[in-house]
Amino acid sequence: MRVTKSLVARVGAVAATAAIAVSGATAAASAATAAPAVPKVPTSLSISVSTPVNHRHVTTAIIKGQLTSNSVPLRHLVVWLAKQNAKGKWHLVKRERTGRHGWVAFRVHVFKTANFALVFRGTRNFAKSVSSVVTVTRS
Repeated sequence: MRVTKSLVARVGAVAATAAIAVSGATAAASAATAAPAVPKVPTSLSISVSTPVNHRHVTTAIIKGQLTSNSVPLRHLVVWLAKQNAKGKWHLVKRERTGRHGWVAFRVHVFKTANFALVFRGTRNFAKSVSSVVTVTRS
């Protein structure tokens, strides 16, 4: 019996498709039985504001905070400074990395009263957290 090249090619294509389908089903089954995700470690973010210094047209203050997890400082992680606008929406305005002891500081200049908060967006291992709100007033 003679077999044409096109028939051999078709049979090979069907065999390859079947092998891909079986390996895909195996991968999906192994992903379903994988170990459950480990929960993220909770974090907390403190905040404080220095005494504002009034200049001619602007007020300057230092906002600082500390990022910790179970009372252990978290170092070299990104913390954002969020500012509330006149309509009440929050905007991320600056970012800094925490230092060796988990501290971060931002210098802010305000023309009128403004609300600020610190935001940690989280990582693969640490949960996100938001500090309380502080107000810098122009006097």
